[in-house]
Parts: sequence; C-alpha cells; structure tokens
Amino acid sequence: MTLRYVCSTVAAGVLALGVTAGLANAQQRDGGLLPPNQGGVITVTGCLMRGDQVRSGDKDKFVLANPTTAPIASVPEATCTAERDANAVQLDNLEKGPIDESMLGKWVQINGRLEKEESQHDNLREFDVHSATLIPVAQRAAAAPAPEPEPVAAAVEPSPEPAPVATSGQEPALPKTAGEAPTFALFGLLAIAGSLALRAIPARQRG
Repeated sequence: MTLRYVCSTVAAGVLALGVTAGLANAQQRDGGLLPPNQGGVITVTGCLMRGDQVRSGDKDKFVLANPTTAPIASVPEATCTAERDANAVQLDNLEKGPIDESMLGKWVQINGRLEKEESQHDNLREFDVHSATLIPVAQRAAAAPAPEPEPVAAAVEPSPEPAPVATSGQEPALPKTAGEAPTFALFGLLAIAGSLALRAIPARQRG
C-alpha cells in the first residue's frame, strides 16, 4: 500500500509539473499578455504574418508576432519581420478587422479577445479579432536646405594708363591758320598809297 501510494503521489506530481510547464510555455509564447488561465478583451500591437512563419502556427491562419499591450503611436518603418521562435498569438475572425493579405508584414494594432490557454502543448493562444488598424509611420523631419554660397565678385582689372608721349621740351607748334598772301596785299596797298601821296605833293606846289 505504501509503495502504491508513493507511486501515485509521484505520478500526480509529474502530471502537475507537466501541466504547469505547458501553461507557462503558453504564457511565454504570447509574451505574457494575460495569464494562461485568464481571457479578456485587450488591444495588442505586433507584426502581422502568416501562421506557418512562426513555430506552432497554423499555415491557413494569420498570426500577430511579437505582440505587446504597450501603446504605440507610430513606427519608424511600415514593414516588419519576426523570428520563427518569436512570441505570437493566432488570429480568428479576420473579417471583423478587417484583415487581409495586403497587411501582411506590417505593424498592426488589433483589439479583440484573448482566449484562455489550457493546452499542455506548444500551441499559440487564440485571439478573436474585433477591429484592426495599421500603425502609422512616423514622419521624418525634413533636412534643412544647405545655405546657398555667397556670390563671388568678379575681379576687375584696372584699365591701362595711356603711355606718356616723349617731347623735346618745346611747346607744340600751333597749326597755321593763314598764309603769306594777306601780308603781300598789305604791302601792295601801302605802296599804292605812298605813290598817290608822292603825286599829290607836286600838284600842291604848282597850285
């Protein structure tokens, strides 16, 4: 009797340990959103992927990888990826989101009900979708335009000064404005006047 009692106690302990380990593993796979034996409506954010891209996921369903309940207003990049062993929850009722293939590989925020996880296997917890939206991408600050270079004034070469003209020290000769003809005409008039004067003198003496 004692041996049978001991064996039963050990078997119960091993079974309880296995159940605890299975529930702990289930909680670990969902990132600790809620305790495995507790369900509830929550809002989670993560990377939307196909089920077969993570361990224990159903290839015919979508999963939300790396789920978190922390509020996320924006993400640096619209696209995302996850490791095969990443934490995840498996999504149901995608049409309520609505969620479709165009949202795969992007950050998504989903409101819904996280179901309890009582399985001892390495299953993903079920998440019943109520609504879903894409996380906006953070606007990057525009780079300040580079200052335009200041215009460089073109170098102005000084105009060459006129070369000095060599002179002999004498004043430059003025141009002649008249020839010698007036001088000869003046002498002619004086000669005629003198001749007439000489003729007038004897006439006076006779009279």
